[in-house]
Amino acid sequence: MSTSVLFDISQPEADNPLNSDSIPFSLEHEKALISALLFNNEIYTEISKVVQPEHFYYPVNKILFEKITQIIQQYRLASHTTLWPYIQNEPEVIESGGRDYFKELVGVNIAPSKAHSYAREIKELAIRRGMINIGQELTAEAVDQKVDRPTSDIIDNAESKLFQLRNYGREKTDFQPFSKVLIETIQRAKIATENEDEISGLSTGLLDLDNHLGGLQPSDLIIIAGRPGMGKTALATNIAFSVAKNFKGPGQKKKSDPLGGRVAIFSLEMSGEQLASRILAEVSEIPATKIRKNQINKEDFEKYAQASMELIKLPLYIDDTAGQTIADITLRCNRIHRKTGGLGLLVVDYIQLIQGLNKNTNRTYEIAEITGGLKNIAKELNIPVIGVSQLSRSIETREDRRPQMSDLRDSGSIEQDADLVMFVYREEYYLRRSEPPQDMEKQYEVWQQKMDKHQGKADIIIDKNRHGPVGTIKTSFQGRLTKFGNLAENSQIVGEHEIITEDPPFTTGYPYNM
Repeated sequence: MSTSVLFDISQPEADNPLNSDSIPFSLEHEKALISALLFNNEIYTEISKVVQPEHFYYPVNKILFEKITQIIQQYRLASHTTLWPYIQNEPEVIESGGRDYFKELVGVNIAPSKAHSYAREIKELAIRRGMINIGQELTAEAVDQKVDRPTSDIIDNAESKLFQLRNYGREKTDFQPFSKVLIETIQRAKIATENEDEISGLSTGLLDLDNHLGGLQPSDLIIIAGRPGMGKTALATNIAFSVAKNFKGPGQKKKSDPLGGRVAIFSLEMSGEQLASRILAEVSEIPATKIRKNQINKEDFEKYAQASMELIKLPLYIDDTAGQTIADITLRCNRIHRKTGGLGLLVVDYIQLIQGLNKNTNRTYEIAEITGGLKNIAKELNIPVIGVSQLSRSIETREDRRPQMSDLRDSGSIEQDADLVMFVYREEYYLRRSEPPQDMEKQYEVWQQKMDKHQGKADIIIDKNRHGPVGTIKTSFQGRLTKFGNLAENSQIVGEHEIITEDPPFTTGYPYNM
């Protein structure tokens, strides 16, 4: 939706239930701001962060501001004298009185110091007009019983437009002094020295992965990708559960506690019930398939019930609405962020199921819009965002099926926007599908040796890491429980804590800094 539709209320009086006295605008503010700008072009830099041409109610003032902007952006002087030749033949100027209206601007003066507050007032009034427009449209759709759409779609559409209006109301930011950013970085480093035994980000629940990454970092877009059956959704869900489980309210966190947070999951493929079943299976260690096959006994049910009592307290929120756009996800994520007091992690499963805003554009452009939107959420809310992604089918035609960056579907924008790309790979998955007949003794023996080596294991391949080394993390994987874990041979249990006794089991490479 264009900004002019958001802000302009220009319907004829017969069609508009509001009279001119009810429409929020201020001709005095608009004229004064334009006059001040013509008098002193230097205030344009600050003004342009607040107000745009579409915020002006009067068409003539919108034209004047547009032309002033064009002149200033060409590094030329915009004054009463230099501006007139560019606007004298504009229909809006002629209809408003031409040179007489233009002369009125000369007599309107405000102090340059007040220009910013005038600009903010003009924008506030424009946003109010936008709210009226959305309200009128919502009323019209609600009254019209011939509209072939469910009320939920009408409400979602109105919410999406209100979100656009809210975002448009924010002032543009400017350059920050390097000293300010440097101080924030030093403060973060100081916290790290005070907690040298802890990772700095959110704990994934996998010790080797945490050690490699330092946990999940704020404002990072993290891609977890894999072919079907590899466990990419399971890994994302395991991480989400770990982060939610580790959440501590104000004053409850101890120094040794791993970092956690509130978690929102957008599950575009699985239902909320299916997702809950996976998490319950992980915690209770009872496969969800036992329930689907009516194979659960009383003892199993008691474990299941106990696990559910633990999980019901988790700050974990699931939205399984299908067919959402990136605007929908952004809107709903911001809403739950405000309602809950702040999210710690967002998970979207999966990227390719997010709908594009424009059906006429190609999918590559849509994916770029989607990944850019997820990265914006990460930066705006200052939280890590996990996007689950499919891989291209072409991987199945290779002899070596270990995934690489080029296997990402529509990989250009995903690779560019992501701070961290992790592939999930399980050799066991492919071995099980290539089992030779047992009467082929030699081939079967070789196959069995490979199965013994790879059974119950998974590789998390870090192929891009904007902040550190790439490499491969070795983990355990229990398929029946869709659960990743730390490899026992690389660690030992001491009390309630698992201590790494060998070097972290990953191969390192050069950082992927883009």
